[in-house]
Amino acid sequence: MHNPFEVLHNRLDKLEALLVERLPTTVTPTTPEIGGLALAQEITRLSKARIYALVSARAIPHSKRGNKLYFSRTELLSWVAAGNRATS
Repeated sequence: MHNPFEVLHNRLDKLEALLVERLPTTVTPTTPEIGGLALAQEITRLSKARIYALVSARAIPHSKRGNKLYFSRTELLSWVAAGNRATS
């Protein structure tokens, strides 16, 4: 007796094999997770002077190693989101 679902199962297996063959095995992030002042400006849309003022007041999440400032994308996004005001 012929099983009609067997045909569907075979076709699905072939589709899955094609997808696995064509999809990349590793996904590389296109945006850096940690960056410098340019990353902070991109996320916050603030000027360099304003970011430096916030860093000086320790009001923005950052790290400092020597003379270099580092910002984490996730921390900055959380910081921006925490500043949302309630709507009435």
